[in-house]
Amino acid sequence: MIWRVKTSEKCKVAFTTIQTPVDAWYFDSGCSRHMTGNRSFFTELEECTSVHVTFEDGAKGRIIAKGNINKSNLPCLNEVRYMDGLKANLISISQICDQGYSVNFNNTGCVVTDKNNQVFMSGRRQTDNCYHWSSNSSNICHLTKTDQTWLWHRKLGHISMRSLDKVIRNEAVVDIPSLDINGKFFCGDCQVGKKTKISHKSLKECYTIRVFELLHLDLMGLMQTESLGGKKYVLVVVDDYSRFTWVLFLKGKSDTVKLCISLCLNLQREKGKKIIRISSDHGKEFDNEDLNNFCQSKGIHHEFAAPITP
Repeated sequence: MIWRVKTSEKCKVAFTTIQTPVDAWYFDSGCSRHMTGNRSFFTELEECTSVHVTFEDGAKGRIIAKGNINKSNLPCLNEVRYMDGLKANLISISQICDQGYSVNFNNTGCVVTDKNNQVFMSGRRQTDNCYHWSSNSSNICHLTKTDQTWLWHRKLGHISMRSLDKVIRNEAVVDIPSLDINGKFFCGDCQVGKKTKISHKSLKECYTIRVFELLHLDLMGLMQTESLGGKKYVLVVVDDYSRFTWVLFLKGKSDTVKLCISLCLNLQREKGKKIIRISSDHGKEFDNEDLNNFCQSKGIHHEFAAPITP
């Protein structure tokens, strides 16, 4: 990314929204100038040459004045454009950089610092995935003990609170601060990592009463080593009652439907028994119009297994 100082008065806006809080300010990297549609925000305002703003969707607006904002509970900004009818309050990242500030973003918020590395303003990432300016009087604090606890919890490989307490008391880690480990702390990643999947217990009883009442179909492949005939896929068919298994080899997935239909017709003709049900996953080699039409014409019920199950 190359940053250049702007010289023209042509303005562009990437942020286009319909419903936004009146007092919310958004950090917008696609906005070329600070903009707002609320005239009461300005401490001083002067009319300027009419300038048109081009939005991302092609719509245009008109800037009628510009001024400075320096009021409590509002960001301190200079050269803010007043655009009548604009529903969002936008902080231009490029204009902040033009004024000598640095902007750093992460997955939780952003910080604007000056040349002396002093924090000028900051923002938090909200549920709408936009970065909102945070007021100095806001109850949001970026360096709370809770945040530091979460940071050190992740730095030490999602260590438990009991083990983290031992690390602090024994000073096992250099420069680790005194953290509040007794407060309410929740780590979503740890909760997900502790989840276990219950195994499927084998059935002691067979719920089918004859052969061909239920056939299980599955396709294996792509195999790394092909057969002598150049086939890289394996179709496995298991009878639920007798556990008899048929193994067929295929060159490609496109042959699955044709092979399934041929096998079903041959089995019914040889054994003189009708296939009642077949079961498979939702792979497109099984869940397709050709196989569904065949099952409907022969009165075979096609069942599908739940995802991520044996």
